[in-house]
Amino acid sequence: MPSIKDVAKLAGVSIATVSRVINGYDNVAEETRKRVIEAIRKLNYHPVYSVKTAALKRTIGVLVPDFGGFHYNGILTGIEKEAIKRDFTLMVSTTFHRTSVELERLEVLFAKRVDGIIVCTTKRDEEQLERFVKSAIPVVVVDREEPEIKLDSVGIDNYSAGRLCAKYLMNKGHRKILLLRGKSDIFSFSDRERGFIDYCNKHGAEAKAVPCGYFPEHGYCAVEKYLKKNGKDFTAVFAINDFTAIGAMKALNDAGLHVPDDVSVMGFDDDPISRYTIPALTTVRQPREEMGKAAFEILYDRLMGKKGVARKILLPVELVERSSVKELKKMS
Repeated sequence: MPSIKDVAKLAGVSIATVSRVINGYDNVAEETRKRVIEAIRKLNYHPVYSVKTAALKRTIGVLVPDFGGFHYNGILTGIEKEAIKRDFTLMVSTTFHRTSVELERLEVLFAKRVDGIIVCTTKRDEEQLERFVKSAIPVVVVDREEPEIKLDSVGIDNYSAGRLCAKYLMNKGHRKILLLRGKSDIFSFSDRERGFIDYCNKHGAEAKAVPCGYFPEHGYCAVEKYLKKNGKDFTAVFAINDFTAIGAMKALNDAGLHVPDDVSVMGFDDDPISRYTIPALTTVRQPREEMGKAAFEILYDRLMGKKGVARKILLPVELVERSSVKELKKMS
């Protein structure tokens, strides 16, 4: 079993320097830190944190914005399954959609000397992530805007997915559509919205975008408020995710409107509950678990020494047609 002395010898530094790198101290030159971490990886060295001689498993840090809903839980499930197969442990933390909290969490992961990091956040955080890149700790980003620094990434093409949803509703005869747009600072929502609106504008449909969030109560309040102000001047609702679609369906029902006879509703994500709504929700399946698995596979390849340019994987989405969208009669 390699020792800290072996790491120091291979990196050409003192044992004290290796210790400072392991514990995340700042008083080490970046080039030196990189040499030490490379030596640690080559020797497969694991520091011992207790009197027991057993070494720790390799650890992956995972950052997510929240644990609400199904989205990030699905991605985490995919990561966890692959981690178990290869005897890795996960250190999971949430950022609550706040950049300041993310910075704190990243500092903790750095100090703990995790072997790699998977980041599923919605904010721009290249400055924080660059520290890991410079110190040779592999980073994979998931479900987020492509960062300025070159990092491996996994996600879907949200712009094209938005166009797919608009095309589907238009093929069903809908030309006046209420768009529940989601939070503008979440890039996946904004890209999805942009694709939807661009397709509608190009093909002669009207997309009425209204502010919303991403939970059922947000969808409910957005539709309730819109109806009170404007009445029903749309034939379909497209919600940026399934949660808001479910809230919208409740608001329509409370207003005496039936889905899909009076108004059609379409969501996005294919949450497990979507098939059990009344009527069952038409939506688009986002391959969350597959995203998590792909992210871990890329990270694992990097940890095993596989070099090369940053990889960008875009996984396909799938239209799931159920009962919440009605085909309108063809215009003569």
